[in-house]
Amino acid sequence: MNKKKENRINFFKKVKSKKIIFKIGYIFLECCILLNLLFLVNMTIKEKEYFNLFGISLFSMETNLMKPEISKNSLIIAKAYQNNAVEVKDNIAYIVNGKVRINKVVKIESIDGKIVYHTKSNSNYYIDSETISKNEIIGKVINHTPVLGILLKILQSKITTICICIFLVIKFLYNQKVYKNKMRRKVQRYHKMKNN
Repeated sequence: MNKKKENRINFFKKVKSKKIIFKIGYIFLECCILLNLLFLVNMTIKEKEYFNLFGISLFSMETNLMKPEISKNSLIIAKAYQNNAVEVKDNIAYIVNGKVRINKVVKIESIDGKIVYHTKSNSNYYIDSETISKNEIIGKVINHTPVLGILLKILQSKITTICICIFLVIKFLYNQKVYKNKMRRKVQRYHKMKNN
């Protein structure tokens, strides 16, 4: 008798742990869906290659040029700067030739009444040849986290969007099937009770 009770308890423990794992998986997946939709809407409406919400931009470091300070595949968080908040030795995110770059400001000067910034990556010996104007700067780097840039790339990819859409369709069809089976059983129970 005790063995049956133990087996039943073990069975319920296994079922509970599976339910917990599935719930955690669903919560993670729903967060991914939400973030992916935010990225998709934000990047479609603003027609930008990066995510920006309330002046905070997210990037993935594509190169090792800023090593040892920022390594490849780090998640970069940049905040839009106010007025003259960018100073020498600040890391900034900016756009050059349609691509986002992250470099360190090494010199600020005024040319013909306009402020321009000279940048350099940590691994380069010489200053970059191009000068950056205020309107090319996306923001000042306020934080970076190693490796999380890979997650950002995955969430921003179109393949992830397609996979999420397929998953949502499959989940919808599965829920419909479960609902129909539940209703069929309910009707069967009702008829069984009515016949008794």
